[in-house]
Amino acid sequence: PAAVRARLTLSGLPPLPYGAALRGILNYPYGCIEQTASKGYAALILDRATAQALGGPVMSDAVRKAAVESALSRIASFQAGNGHFSFWGGSSPIETFMTPYVVDFMLDARDAGFAVPQDVLQKALQRLNDDLLAGGHPYYGYEHHDQMRLADEAYSGFVLARVNRAPLGTLRAIFDNERQKLVAPLPLVHFGIAFKLMGDNGRAQKAVAEAFAWNK
Repeated sequence: PAAVRARLTLSGLPPLPYGAALRGILNYPYGCIEQTASKGYAALILDRATAQALGGPVMSDAVRKAAVESALSRIASFQAGNGHFSFWGGSSPIETFMTPYVVDFMLDARDAGFAVPQDVLQKALQRLNDDLLAGGHPYYGYEHHDQMRLADEAYSGFVLARVNRAPLGTLRAIFDNERQKLVAPLPLVHFGIAFKLMGDNGRAQKAVAEAFAWNK
């Protein structure tokens, strides 16, 4: 051609479809524990300024508040007697790796000023602590069961560290003796933040450095 037209767009955000992804999350059609927490999370982060910056759906304050409160209420109804959450409520199966994710959402909601059911939150936090001290869950039914166990423990440690309740000795032992079993780096970041929050700056720096240098 005689001429070529080109366009260059510069942005401080990576080229990810945030708007479409968040819209999809808010429209999740099912009500399992994962989708309930994820829909609540999307509503929680999408205040007007964030929604406009990411190209996501803009909700009124009342709609956003109702969505977060609805998620918290449904989550509370899913809690089992042992502190974990059933996947569909009632006597449906429990997927233990969902609990730190749900608790993470509840803590973020509380920090944002929402009324979080304290009995539900405290029961779940105690469950995470007890599971860490007991050696975690084996996840033998998964191909990378050690990765699953360590990821669960790291995320649980991070969530507990947010409220200054992580069992530091246990996290140190897991990190020092088992991190070579990991096949992906995200748990190292969770370990690192947990150590930082609990005052172990040396291991915090080591964990995060190893995560960003990951080349397996």
